[in-house]
Amino acid sequence: MDKIVSLCKRRGFIFPGSEIYGGMANSWDYGPLGVELKNNIKQGWWKRFVHQRSDMVGLDAALIMNPKVWEASGHLKNFSDPLVECKKCHHRFRADQLVGNECPDCGGKLTDRANST
Repeated sequence: MDKIVSLCKRRGFIFPGSEIYGGMANSWDYGPLGVELKNNIKQGWWKRFVHQRSDMVGLDAALIMNPKVWEASGHLKNFSDPLVECKKCHHRFRADQLVGNECPDCGGKLTDRANST
């Protein structure tokens, strides 16, 4: 990962957020080439999944919303991601994306399905 980040920084694609002030974990700033690449990917995705489908519409909304929005949408009452954990390697997986009761990484047994939000 260090080599990839170094290459991206040298080529002007991406930089750790607030790097000159000590940085921030999980935050990235885009350089000139990174902005162009990100915008091209976003435009291609938007064209394919919004413009070329009759059952989709575009929406750009804030991530931080009044809790009443989450309640009205059903996310507070009905939303859950059932997870399972491998008893051997301790990796976690979404239960709805697995087939069988074996860990796809190591073949170990998985815990019972439990809901977590």
